[in-house]
Amino acid sequence: MDSIPLLDAKRQTLRALWRDKMHVEPQALERSPVAVRASYAHIWEPAEVWMQALEVLPLGLLCLWGDCSHGHLVFTAQASEYRPGAQIWQGKTLESVCYLSLADLRQNSRHAMWATLALVDHLLGSQAQPDGLWFSDGQGVTPHLRAAAARFVALHVLGYGAEELKAATARDYFAHALELYLTLPQRLNVLAPQMYRLCRHELMNEAWWS
Repeated sequence: MDSIPLLDAKRQTLRALWRDKMHVEPQALERSPVAVRASYAHIWEPAEVWMQALEVLPLGLLCLWGDCSHGHLVFTAQASEYRPGAQIWQGKTLESVCYLSLADLRQNSRHAMWATLALVDHLLGSQAQPDGLWFSDGQGVTPHLRAAAARFVALHVLGYGAEELKAATARDYFAHALELYLTLPQRLNVLAPQMYRLCRHELMNEAWWS
């Protein structure tokens, strides 16, 4: 598949995720700092910004997310974080929610991506089931992912780059390493070469997901 159809397929999948799993708090702009509020033209622009940022993820990963009943994004004025399990939002229950700060999207996208990748970690491990294991726990929802998760656990034990990545836990190590791979891959290759290869040849590799 060449790059244009692949990008179209990603955007189509992300539009479906937008429709089914992306939500914006009605007062998110008003509750954000003035400079942040002024940087958005309308209430749905944060979701548009993040959909574009998520185009870096492999199509197969996005499809797995889309096929899962759990795993929502809520754009909000509060801090970016992932919360597993049932969350009450606007009078309805959403399962396994990543809250994304409008300020972080503009001023600290790393924190927003860390939170999003925490959701990805849980999706890969157990489709974000409330009591399910995460990829970084050594679990995966397919045989390929289980094998990759076992390799990840072994790499985390080695601990290469953990201090520089500010990763106190295996979950931090997963999210922070993947974020660095997506933004400064050669830096990850210096800090943790084997983790770089796991990202390059498996987790972030389009062909591996096909």
